[in-house]
Amino acid sequence: MFSLARFVHLVKVAAWGVFLFAFPPLCFANGMYAAAAVLSVLGLLLDVTELGALLPESTPPKMRRGVVATVAILHVALLAASVVRLVVPNYGPWKRVPGTEGWNNPSLVRAERGPLLAVGGVDVFALDENGNLAPVSGIEGPVHALGAGARRAWFVHVEGNAAWGYDGASITKVPLRWPAASGGRDGAALDDALFVVRRGALVRVELDGHESEVIERASITSVATVGTRVVAAGAHVFVSEDGGRRFVDRGPHGLKAPDVFAGGDSYYLVQSGIVSSRLFVSEAGRGLEERKAPARDIRILSVDPRDGRRVWLATWGEGVWRSEDGGRTWQDLELEGVEMHSLVVDFSAKGAGAQAWVAATNLATPSGIFHHVSR
Repeated sequence: MFSLARFVHLVKVAAWGVFLFAFPPLCFANGMYAAAAVLSVLGLLLDVTELGALLPESTPPKMRRGVVATVAILHVALLAASVVRLVVPNYGPWKRVPGTEGWNNPSLVRAERGPLLAVGGVDVFALDENGNLAPVSGIEGPVHALGAGARRAWFVHVEGNAAWGYDGASITKVPLRWPAASGGRDGAALDDALFVVRRGALVRVELDGHESEVIERASITSVATVGTRVVAAGAHVFVSEDGGRRFVDRGPHGLKAPDVFAGGDSYYLVQSGIVSSRLFVSEAGRGLEERKAPARDIRILSVDPRDGRRVWLATWGEGVWRSEDGGRTWQDLELEGVEMHSLVVDFSAKGAGAQAWVAATNLATPSGIFHHVSR
């Protein structure tokens, strides 16, 4: 007799079954090998204990055992492949910068004509091309990187009470009154002003701490700067050519909570997602055109400040990609299996000679700063 209790049990097991059959291969495909391994173990337990109950009662015992064994073998194979990728990661031409192992949520920032700076723990470090780390004094951590102008990189205290700008020689401190809950983590910077997304509005902060809403409650989710250009994205795209004092509405784009990245005379919009991401580009003031994303889960872009067609793209688990033609074609630069938080590229060299650094982390593999070694 088919009771209500058995029906509820089958629905619960079926829901867990769909989750554990679909998500392990999806995580593996996205380079999330630790998650794939854990979900494969859970799937294997479900195979052994409950999978047989999902099959119709009329299923012959031999067929029932065959189905359970087949699915269990698939989970074991996926578990083994995930463990191999964790133990022997495919970093390709990337090398971890010594001394950054185990950094908690590291980040990178660099002004176009300034030093490369890294946040590790509560400290800020200057990083040279030889991989040497030198602590920067005068910045009171813990901080996160907000953005950079042409010469000065900016950091904001996690409590939102101050920001520091560093140009390699001197430090400028700006008093802030940002609630710790909002924190101003979504923002960008010029040499002489900061921009933060707060409750759907874009706020411009002067060096004396004075704030003004330059775009009011337009569902702004992201902002980027290059030169004197400021690009903000929300339900519409807004572009300023005078350092964020006046904006022109470029119209709607149909994406939900996009991230924006700017360089040269181009800007890129990214709609990130675990299963798939969408990528749009506006070149030389033209309208947005969709490009085929090279990976499922896009996290961050770095665009050449002089030539917006040159762009590098970092993902969660699927490596780093490079394009020289505005995202029409992509080259795979490896570094799989890590979640990338920030990406800095020195575009002064052309093509394969460009140097790059990625701040990455993962729950099961070492985190830190990775340097792209040209080959």
